[in-house]
Amino acid sequence: MNNILITLVIFLLCTGNLFSQEKDTHLVIDAKGHSSLVRKVSFTSNNQKVISVSEDKTVRVWDLKSNALIKTYWGEHTEGKEGRYNALALSPDNSIAAVGGFLQNNEIRIIDLRSGQQIASLLGHENVISDLKFSSNGQWLASSSADKTVKIWYMPELTENGFKDKPFEKLTISDHSDVVYNIDFSEDGTRLVTCSFDGSVKLYSMAVAMSSANLAKVWETNSKFTNVDISSDNQYVVGGQTNGKVIVWNTNGTEVATLTDTKGFISSLNFSDDGEKLMVTDAKGNVFFYSTDVWLKRDAFNVKDGVITSASFAHKSSDYAVIATSSEGVIKVWDLKNKKAIREFRGGGISNKRIGRSDQLNFSLSVNPKIKQPYNKTFDFESLTLGLQKPKQTAFKMPEIQQNGLMLKKMGAYTLQCGTAKIENDKNRDKGINAYCFTPNDDIVVASGGSLKLYNKSGALIRAFEGHSGSVITANVSNDGKYLISSSADQTTKLWNLQTGELLASLFISATNDWVCWSPQGYYHASAGGEQYIGWLKNNGIGHLATYYPVSFAGQEFHKKDILIKIIKLGSYEAAKKEMMFTTVALDNVVAQQPKIKWISPTFSNNVHEIGKHAKVEAKVESLSELNSLKILVDGRPTVVSLDNAKQEGGKFIYTINKDIKVEKDEVNFQIFAANTKTKVTSEPRKVVSKGPTRENSLDMGFDLEAMFNSSENKASLKTNIYLLAIGVSKYQNSELDLTFADNDADAIAEIYTKQSNGSVFNEVNIKKLTNTDANKANIVEGFKWLSENATSKDLAIVFIASHGLNYEDNFYIIPHDVKLDDVKNTAVSWSDCSNVMSSLPSQVLMYVDACNSGQLGKDISRSDNTESIRQLSSDENGVVIMSGSTGDESSLESPEWQHGAFTAALIDGLGEGKADYSRDNIISLRELDLFIAMKVDELTEGKQHPTTQKPSTISSMTIGVTSGEGN
Repeated sequence: MNNILITLVIFLLCTGNLFSQEKDTHLVIDAKGHSSLVRKVSFTSNNQKVISVSEDKTVRVWDLKSNALIKTYWGEHTEGKEGRYNALALSPDNSIAAVGGFLQNNEIRIIDLRSGQQIASLLGHENVISDLKFSSNGQWLASSSADKTVKIWYMPELTENGFKDKPFEKLTISDHSDVVYNIDFSEDGTRLVTCSFDGSVKLYSMAVAMSSANLAKVWETNSKFTNVDISSDNQYVVGGQTNGKVIVWNTNGTEVATLTDTKGFISSLNFSDDGEKLMVTDAKGNVFFYSTDVWLKRDAFNVKDGVITSASFAHKSSDYAVIATSSEGVIKVWDLKNKKAIREFRGGGISNKRIGRSDQLNFSLSVNPKIKQPYNKTFDFESLTLGLQKPKQTAFKMPEIQQNGLMLKKMGAYTLQCGTAKIENDKNRDKGINAYCFTPNDDIVVASGGSLKLYNKSGALIRAFEGHSGSVITANVSNDGKYLISSSADQTTKLWNLQTGELLASLFISATNDWVCWSPQGYYHASAGGEQYIGWLKNNGIGHLATYYPVSFAGQEFHKKDILIKIIKLGSYEAAKKEMMFTTVALDNVVAQQPKIKWISPTFSNNVHEIGKHAKVEAKVESLSELNSLKILVDGRPTVVSLDNAKQEGGKFIYTINKDIKVEKDEVNFQIFAANTKTKVTSEPRKVVSKGPTRENSLDMGFDLEAMFNSSENKASLKTNIYLLAIGVSKYQNSELDLTFADNDADAIAEIYTKQSNGSVFNEVNIKKLTNTDANKANIVEGFKWLSENATSKDLAIVFIASHGLNYEDNFYIIPHDVKLDDVKNTAVSWSDCSNVMSSLPSQVLMYVDACNSGQLGKDISRSDNTESIRQLSSDENGVVIMSGSTGDESSLESPEWQHGAFTAALIDGLGEGKADYSRDNIISLRELDLFIAMKVDELTEGKQHPTTQKPSTISSMTIGVTSGEGN
C-alpha cells in the first residue's frame, strides 16, 4: 500500500522527453477491463455510460444498462511509463474525449467518441499532462501540466467528419512554481481554479473569449495540493492536500472550514450539481460526504478495495457515484443512500502469485487475487494444457533459496546477500526486490519491481530478461536448469531460456479459466475463449490512436500449437524454425490482406428510424483476394450477404452492401463481418435509434437505476418470444452409454422457461423437448429445423443439450439415443450441422451444452474436447452465445444428491430460483448467470468441473431470464 501511495504523489515528478520513436507492432493483453490504476473516471452527461483512463494505456467505455465494456481506445505501446494516461475530460454533449498523461511530446489526444478516431492532437506543454477540463459550453478545454502551466485551447464545432476548423492554443497561464496538479472551470465558464504542488490554490477571472486570465485570489499553504473544485453556484472553492487536509474558501477569499476526517492523500473532490454536498475520497479507501451549508460531515464509508484513485458524482444526482479503486483498476457505481455497489467493471485477468516446479515443464500456479494462497492450477508447457484440479501442494517444489552451503537473504528493500556477496538494486530502474532463488548451478535469479535479472553467486550480473511490463512478483527455475519461469503484475507468466535469455512463451489466465499461451512471434494456442485476451497493437504515431487487431483476425496464420510446442521444447525460435522448416509470417503482409470496410449508411447524423420500418445498411468492402464470407451483424446476429456482386478494380475485389433491414427496437447496432482465406475483420458498429418522442432518461429520473432498467417503456422494448429446444439423453440403445440424470436436466430446463412466459420481458415460450428414445438423430435434426422455421429477429432461440459428446476424425458429435459407435459419422449428430442452423437464425441464440460425458464411450474413441467447436460457433461470424458445462476435455458430473448434472443443478438455483440476480433488478443477465454458475458448479463438484461461457465480441449483453416476481 505504501508504494501505491508514494506513486500517487510523485507520478508527475519527471521532466524531459522520455519517449522512444518506435513505430512497430506488439502483442499485448486485452484483459477486457483495466489491469492497472484508473487515474480518472467519469459519467457521461446522460449517466448512461462511464468512461475511464488508466496507467494500462487504455481508454475504456462502459455501459451501465448492460453492465458491460463496450469500447476500448488504444494508445501507443512503448516500454515503461510512456503511454500511461492521467487525465480525462468529456465534452458536455458526450461526443469528444480529451485524454493526456505520459504521452509522446506531451500530446493531448482528442477522440471523436462517435467514430472512435483521434481527430486532433494538442501540442504545446513541455511535460506530463496532469488534468483536463471542458468548459460547460464545450468551446474551451483547459489543461494542466508538470511543466507548471495551464493552457486554454479553443475547440471548434464538430461535424460529421471531425472538427470544422483546427483547435488551437488560446492562452497560457504560468503563475505556479511547481506541478499544476488539478484544475476546474466554474459552471458559467467565467472562473478557473488551479492547484499546485507549490502549496497554492489560485482563482482566475476569465475574460470574454478566454483572451486573458486575471488572478482574483491566491491561497497559500506549506503542503502540496492534489485536488481542487469550485461549486456550481460560484460560492465555494475547496482544495485537498497530500497530508489529507481539505480546505474550504469563499470565492471572495475567506477561509470557511478545514476538514480533517480523511486519512491520507486526497484523491478526489466533487461538489454535487446542486451544490449541497461535497464528496471527498482519500487514498485509504474512505469516502466522506459534507453538507455545504454548515460544513459538517453527513456520512462516510470505506470501499474495502484499497486505494481510491478517482471518484465522481452522477450528473444532477448526489445519490450515485462512480469510484475507481485498487491497483488492478476496479470501477464500481455506488448507490450512496444504501452504501452498496450496484455496478462493477473489472478486467478478466488475475496475476499469478506463486510458482512451483515439477520434474517436467508442468508448473503449479496460484492465480488468485490474494497473496500467500495455495496453488490452485497447473500449466504444462510441454502439452500446452491448463490443469484446473487443485494440485497436491507437496508435489511441486518452491524456489530454492538455500543450497550447497549458500543462502540468500534479503537485507532491505533493494539489497540481497549471498554469503559475502551483495546484489544491489537500482532504486529507480530495478525498484524493490520481490523474489529470488538459486539456479541448479548456484546462479541467482532476482525478481523486482522493475526488472528480472540473473547474477552469479559473486553478485556479478549475467543477463537481464526483458519482457514483463509490470512488477515481477515471483520466479522459479526448472529442475534441469534450462528454463526460467516468472509471473508479473502485468498478469502474464513467462517462460524463458535461462541460458540465452530468450523469451519463449507467455501465458495469460483469466478469472474464468480461459487462457492463451503465445510466443513473441505471435504463434499461439488457447482455450475456446482465450483468443479474446490478446491482440496485435500497431503504433501509428502522433495524432493517431494505435490500431488493435484481435489475434483471431489471423488465426489461420498464427494459431499453431505445434510450432509453439517446438519453440518451447528446443528453447529457441530459430531452432524450431529450422527443424520444422516453416517461414516466418510477416504481420504487415497479413494486415494488408485484411478486408477494408467503408461505411456509407447509417451515418452518425443520419441514424434515426421508426420502429417497424426499415433502415438502410450500405457499405463498400475491398479485399486483395476473394471473400469467402460477408455478413451484416444486427445486434450481433449474422445476415448473409451474397458474394455474387463482386467487381475487380485495380487488383482488388470490391463488394457492395445495400440492404434494407427491418428494425423493431429503440436502438440497433449494425456491424459488418468480412473474411477471406487469410484473415477476417469485424467493423466498428453503426447505430440507429428510434425517432419517436424522446423519453425521459435516467438523468431526469434522478438517476434512478431501477427506473432506468425497469421502466415500462424499456421492458416493452425488450419483450420477446422464446423458442427452446431441450435435449436430454440418459437411456441409449447401447445401454453401456446410459447416463442417469440427463433427461431430468432437459425436463428441468423446460420447466424453468415455461415459468418465464407472459411476463414483463418474455411473451410466449415455445418448447420442443426430446428425451431418451425421442432424442434420436432424426428428431434432433427435425428439432433444429423447427427452430429455423419459427424463430424471428425479435425472438430468443435456446438450445439445451445434455448427452454424451465425442471427437471423431477431427469432428465433434452429439450422441443421440440411437447412435451406433461403429458408424459415428452416419448415426451421431454432427456439431457442424447444428452450428449451421444456429448461426443462420435471425434471432439471438443461446446454447447450453453439457455434452462432455466421454468416460463411457470406449477406448477406441478419444475423450471429448469441444474447444474448437465452441470457439468457431461463438465467433463474430456465427454469433452464438454458449454456456458449456465443463472446460475442454473435462467430464461433466452428475449425482443422486442433486438428481441432475452439476451444470443443470446450478442452472436451477441461479435461473429457476433467481439466485443469480445479483443486481436485484428481477432480470438475470448473461454475466450474472455466468458468475453464479461458475461458483456453484465449483462448489458442487469440489473443484472438479469448470463451466465456461463464450460469446461473440459483437454481443455485449443478453437477458437470460427473469425472477419469479417478473414471470407469471
